[in-house]
Amino acid sequence: MYGFLNTPSWIVLERARSDSVAEFVGYWEQFYVDSKQRPDSKFLAHLKWKGGKLTSEDVRYLFRWKYRDVPNWSAEPTIRRLHQLNRLRFTEGDSLVKLATKLSPSGLVKRFFICHIVNPLKYPLWDQYVLRAHLIISNRENEIDDVLTLIKDTEAYESYRRSFNDWGHNVSSSYCNDFEFPPFRRLDRALWAMGKYYSLLIRSPEN
Repeated sequence: MYGFLNTPSWIVLERARSDSVAEFVGYWEQFYVDSKQRPDSKFLAHLKWKGGKLTSEDVRYLFRWKYRDVPNWSAEPTIRRLHQLNRLRFTEGDSLVKLATKLSPSGLVKRFFICHIVNPLKYPLWDQYVLRAHLIISNRENEIDDVLTLIKDTEAYESYRRSFNDWGHNVSSSYCNDFEFPPFRRLDRALWAMGKYYSLLIRSPEN
């Protein structure tokens, strides 16, 4: 699966810092590992990113997609606030973040996942892999050892969010069997793969 680990590390970094965001996405997206049980196509269908209110079924599926390995992260508290969340659908600002903070007071990954399902166009997903990729691209590799601290830092997320939304303007949708993969999903897949690749690369016996 990880045959691309044979690529020299300097090429990894060159491709990570490509001047073309579209080129970066085109290269790294191919290494994203989609789940056969919970594919991205079904995630996007339940996300209703083109418009429409979320249902309880949507939220339960989205949580299973994200937190299949964390069974205690129940969707039910979020579902109980679904009416409020739907009123904030595709909005951006303090009201949404404050409500998401009430649902996840300490965990930023979950907090901004809730923001993402309410407004996927403005709030990207947050995890260690995309953070690691952001640090590499931003020439901040010296901070990679601090990922476990930065992942809990709201300012680190906001820095990533600004970069992500800026980069997204240079990415177009792709289509597979007439199903549309929007720019925000393609960019997240590429960054996730880049961060995943790097974490494997630094554990490689050759490095």
